[in-house]
Amino acid sequence: MTRSSGPRAGLPESVPDVLPDPWSVLRGTRWPSLGTAYGTARRIPRVLASLLGPDLTVEEARRALNALEPVRHQNTIYEATAPVALCVAAVLARRAEYHRGAADRVCALLLGWLAGVAYDSDDACVASHQRFFEEDFLEGYPPMVALRALRPVLFRAVAPFLDDPGTAVAEEALCAALAFAEHPGLTGHRDGLAGHARRLLLVCDTRWRRRQALDALTAWGHDTTGLARPGDDDRSPYVTGPVWPLGDGDPDDPPF
Repeated sequence: MTRSSGPRAGLPESVPDVLPDPWSVLRGTRWPSLGTAYGTARRIPRVLASLLGPDLTVEEARRALNALEPVRHQNTIYEATAPVALCVAAVLARRAEYHRGAADRVCALLLGWLAGVAYDSDDACVASHQRFFEEDFLEGYPPMVALRALRPVLFRAVAPFLDDPGTAVAEEALCAALAFAEHPGLTGHRDGLAGHARRLLLVCDTRWRRRQALDALTAWGHDTTGLARPGDDDRSPYVTGPVWPLGDGDPDDPPF
């Protein structure tokens, strides 16, 4: 895991209060100075620009999001991850204005991408990594700090889809919103999200989504009696055994 390459790696000059225009993020970010899993982010602007086409198809959106893998490789947060997430959220918000009442399939893909980023940077993820560090894990990981600082504005992008008539879309939106609402500035939204989380637990069979909903309800002081199922204690969506896919929990042998 790449934890830092500078004191303000991945940090925007200022955290926006509202979602910016996606073009302003694209043009205002110094991409060649930001790291990804495979070097600098100099190729990322072209990928993001492809999401801004007026006639974007589902297949084009899927290819573009797959091409953003360097900022999420192995579920790691890199210097370029925060501005990419901000741009994707801005694209989602812009599309939502044209698809009021229900998300189109491109919106669903964008929501899924943001939900994955949210999951990879939530409080449970930070706590899991903290076990392997004596010092403050986040203090040495500016890209993660930068992404988590954007949670209030990223929340604005996903919240309109919480009541989407499409179940899969609403679940993606909720998974992202639950993680973003861990930000102390979003405490006022938690009771409303708790209702959504309870409804998800009644109908959802996806284990990691269930774990995330239970984590949120527990952390926010809500009763989860009768909501849990056998197997809900496994947090990871990627493995069926231990929490970590490698190693045995030994601090001298962390899985990254």
